[in-house]
Amino acid sequence: MAFQLSGTPRSLSYCHCSRCRKSEGIFAAVLIGNAEDFELVRGEDQITRLTPEQPWTHARAFCRMCGSALGEMRTGGIYVVAASALDDDPGLRPTAHLNVASKPAWYEIDDDLKKFEGNYVPPSG
Repeated sequence: MAFQLSGTPRSLSYCHCSRCRKSEGIFAAVLIGNAEDFELVRGEDQITRLTPEQPWTHARAFCRMCGSALGEMRTGGIYVVAASALDDDPGLRPTAHLNVASKPAWYEIDDDLKKFEGNYVPPSG
């Protein structure tokens, strides 16, 4: 399975939702960008997608071969990709924490990045 991203992602953020925590640990680093900048190069048949029950809205994609979390990939005009799935530096650094209302009570965010109680998709620009 391989994908490539073109253009510059809109953001690199840390997601603290319970689903990201369960697949990645305390949080997941996610890249968000324009859907047209995401290309699945090969391996569609190696991807397993899990569609959640309400109230969750974002599907999850995983590599069936190695179990790597891939994020949502493409949805509604954007891509959401797990930064851990990248082989190279995406060229930007984290700017925000998402879904901080869902973080564990014992985990303290001790940086100066923006914090959003829920999801946030940065505007394209």
